[in-house]
Amino acid sequence: MDSISARSDIEVPDELKVILKEYAKNLIKSQPEDLVQWSAEYFRTKVEEEKLKESENFKNTNEEQQ
Repeated sequence: MDSISARSDIEVPDELKVILKEYAKNLIKSQPEDLVQWSAEYFRTKVEEEKLKESENFKNTNEEQQ
């Protein structure tokens, strides 16, 4: 059975590369004591930022249509 970690032909999507690079930079800069807790909070914040951005885009689209 071919394990995913042993395969070298895995294509990493560009969006994931961007996400992981940004995450790694922030992680290194922050030097958290609790990596898991920090990571959970980091991604929770990213989710909230995306929700806010989508909400603002929806609002702007509706205002333009009126």
